[in-house]
Amino acid sequence: MKGDYVSLRRMKDDDFDLLADWIGGRVGSYGAGSPTFVTPEQLRHGFVTFLMVVRNDGERIGVVSWRQLAYEGSYELGVAIGDEEAWTDGYGVEAVLLLLQYIFHARNAHRVEMVAGLYNRQPMRMVTQGIMVLEGVLRDYFFLDGEYHDAAMFSMLREDYYKLVQELELTPDTVPEAEKLEARKVFQEYVTNKPQSYLSQLANRVVEG
Repeated sequence: MKGDYVSLRRMKDDDFDLLADWIGGRVGSYGAGSPTFVTPEQLRHGFVTFLMVVRNDGERIGVVSWRQLAYEGSYELGVAIGDEEAWTDGYGVEAVLLLLQYIFHARNAHRVEMVAGLYNRQPMRMVTQGIMVLEGVLRDYFFLDGEYHDAAMFSMLREDYYKLVQELELTPDTVPEAEKLEARKVFQEYVTNKPQSYLSQLANRVVEG
């Protein structure tokens, strides 16, 4: 999955070492209220799935994540830009858009949600851009710098995503529409020209099945 500035790819072994370093520092504080000291092995075999965010020059700058919630089709999403110099460059927003494309358009999600502390300016900017819907405030949800902070929960439903696709004129399809139409045309010509052959093959499959 590739955007204008970043792409998402599967995690490699050394990516988990880098991720453990990120969340054990300031990135962990922004995301969870405090650093999280875990091993690469724990991250590799946890309940959360990660994808590496790679800038188009090849530099690894962050991760996106998801985990399935109680119901099929419901997910909690996360994003962390580990390179502090890239925090205000818009990479996180594009990474989330790419993750939404994957979750809704490839995994058939119905609902996704994200939670972010009100001390964390980047997710707050994403909320105000209208990418997701603000659902409410979780009081005293995070503890950071010696005091409690509220958090915002925001979500997106399937219809919200496809409305966003239209508004932003996104192209989430993996296979271009022209190729799909061509495949259908080839199949229709086959059925039209050899209907008995096709029906015979179909009947045989049913009997053998």
